[in-house]
Amino acid sequence: MTIRTIIMPFASHANAKQRISGALSVAQFFDAHLDVLHAQINPKQLLPEERQLISDEFYKRIDQIVADYVSEDAEPLKALFEDACQRLHISTQTRIPRYATSQPETTAMWQDVYGFRGEVVAEKGKLSDMTIIPQAKRGKSSVSFEAAILHSGKPVLIMPRTQDVFAPKHATIAWNGDTQAAKAVTAAMPLLRKVDTVTIATSERSVNNKPTQSELQDYLAMHGIQSESKVFGASRLRAPQALLEQAAALNSDVIVCGAYSHQRIHQQMFGDFTKSLLKRSTIPLFMMS
Repeated sequence: MTIRTIIMPFASHANAKQRISGALSVAQFFDAHLDVLHAQINPKQLLPEERQLISDEFYKRIDQIVADYVSEDAEPLKALFEDACQRLHISTQTRIPRYATSQPETTAMWQDVYGFRGEVVAEKGKLSDMTIIPQAKRGKSSVSFEAAILHSGKPVLIMPRTQDVFAPKHATIAWNGDTQAAKAVTAAMPLLRKVDTVTIATSERSVNNKPTQSELQDYLAMHGIQSESKVFGASRLRAPQALLEQAAALNSDVIVCGAYSHQRIHQQMFGDFTKSLLKRSTIPLFMMS
């Protein structure tokens, strides 16, 4: 598998310049096409469904006010996107490409899409190879992250909000032998092939879980990827922090890991391991559920 199509939902102005530059840098790393999805609510979604409650003239006036506000909010963000594309020498497109070019080329497109952000990410993510989500300000999982990781069926790259360059040389795989970690490794193959160094990191508590580190090394070698392994000590509660400390000691640029969740009544909840990584990581997380 190659990563040819990437999406990034985009709504707020916070760290907008860095987030756009960072996403474009990711696209350049993979020679991929990036769709920046500026999700906005259709003005009609903010108006009463019962049209008879208000006059047509008042309804049209409110509709126009909301439409003007949405347009004014999007224009400076789109200008940042166009400036970044020009600075990075990335060609922009006005329609979705229908055919792959003979030579890999980084392209980008700004899309104004109507709908609730979570629904847009879940829908568009199913036909993309990866979704970029900015790290939440308070370290919690965001609506976009939950929609992407639970419903797109594709990997998610969590980017620190101020990171504007993505050029990883060293990737650390968080390995415990379970299904989520295995799916993350498979999805990350295009990433693992491009970095210089791959390290498999496992806690002492999981070192005997099967498949083992050694078996994963053999699997990666069959795909032309050489790797080394590390074992770190940590209790169950300290495992996320210990993993981050191990990645920092290795000077890793990205962590490949599974996203863990459990089902409660009518609600999907993320486990402590995933929530801790989302909150504390200072480097990108390549995640798969």
